[in-house]
Amino acid sequence: MSSTLQDLVNRAVFYSTEVQTHFGALIADAEWEVDFSSDPHLTFTSADGAVLRTRPHLLGSESDREKTWLWGWENVNDFPDAVVGLSHDVRKFGAAEGVTELTTAELSLDEELALRLTLAAKEATGKWAHYPAAAGAGTTVWLLVDAAEIALPAPQVKVSVRALMQGLTQTTVSDHLAAIESYVAKRGIPTAELPEGGLRMLFADGCADLSFDDQRRISNCDLNEPLEGEAAEQFAAADSTGTPTEAAAASRTPGATSTSATEETAAPSTTTPSAPTPTPEEEPSRTESQPVDEPAAEATPAAEAQADEAAEPAAEAADASPEQKRSEDEQARAGEPVEPAEEKTPAAEEPAKETKPKKKGLFSKLFGR
Repeated sequence: MSSTLQDLVNRAVFYSTEVQTHFGALIADAEWEVDFSSDPHLTFTSADGAVLRTRPHLLGSESDREKTWLWGWENVNDFPDAVVGLSHDVRKFGAAEGVTELTTAELSLDEELALRLTLAAKEATGKWAHYPAAAGAGTTVWLLVDAAEIALPAPQVKVSVRALMQGLTQTTVSDHLAAIESYVAKRGIPTAELPEGGLRMLFADGCADLSFDDQRRISNCDLNEPLEGEAAEQFAAADSTGTPTEAAAASRTPGATSTSATEETAAPSTTTPSAPTPTPEEEPSRTESQPVDEPAAEATPAAEAQADEAAEPAAEAADASPEQKRSEDEQARAGEPVEPAEEKTPAAEEPAKETKPKKKGLFSKLFGR
C-alpha cells in the first residue's frame, strides 16, 4: 500500500516531537562541531567539558536564496557514503511507497517542507533525532542524529500529552487520531476506547482522555494523575499481557539505558575533529560543513505548552510547489564554517536597532522553525 508525504508526517510527528524535546535537554548550552569525513560525527561540548558525540546522517539542505530543497543523495559535494548513505535509504523507501517528494532530487521550498521531509525520513529510517545547522549564504543542512543517549525513558503522561500539543504547532497534522495511534504504538503506550470514539492513553503515573471531532482532530484532552479507578484497572490489564513493555523496549535505541527527560547525559570526552581551513573568498555549497566555534543557543524550557491544554485543530496541509532547477553557482565549493541554526533570515543585523529580536527557544531551533 502506497503512502503520501502527509501520511508519513502524521505517523512520525508526535514521536519525533518527544525525542526532540529530550534531545534538547541533553545539549542545552553546548557548543558543537560537525565532521563529514569517512568517520562522521557531530559533537556537543557543554560548559563543564562534558562531551556528547553523536553520529550524523546528512539528509539534505534547504537554500533560502534558491528557495529549494536538495536531497543529500544527490551528493553534489561528493561526501563519503558514511555521510549520505542514509539519505539513499530514504530515496529507496520513497520509491517503494510512491512518495515522489522523497525521490525528486530538488524541490521548491515552502515554510514547512524541510521539516516535513525530515519527519518522513525519520519514519523511513527509524532515526528519531535531527539537527538543522546553518552553513552560510542562507543554506541550512538537515541532519539525522544517532546516539544511545537520545533514547527515551519510560512514557509519562505529562510528557506525552505535551508532545501531542507541541507536535500540532510544528506542522500540519491532517489526521490527529491516526497520528496518535502511530505514536502510542511506537512508545508502547496501552490505550482503551472511550464513548463516542474517544481514546484513553494509559501510563504508570496517570492517563489522558482524548476526544475527537468529526474530522478526527483532537477536540479535548483531559489529563488525570495519579492513575486510579477504572484507568488503573485498564492499565493493569494491558500490562499483564506484556505487550506495552515489549513495545516500549522496541522503541528505544538498541543498547541504550533509560535516563530522565531532564537529565543531562554525556558520552566520554573525545578528541576535537580537525578540518581544512576555509578559503575566505570561496562560497559555501548546499551541504558543506566544517567545525564551528560558536556556542549553541541559550537554554530555554523546551516544553512551553501546558500538558493539560486541549489541542486546537491544525491548519490544512500546504502542497509543495513545483520542482526548480539548480543554478550553476550552487555547485560544490570549498568548505565554510557551519554555524548553529538561529533564524531563517540573514544572520547580519543592523547595529542601530535598540531592541533585538527575541531569540528562538531551543525547542524551536531544533525543529528548524
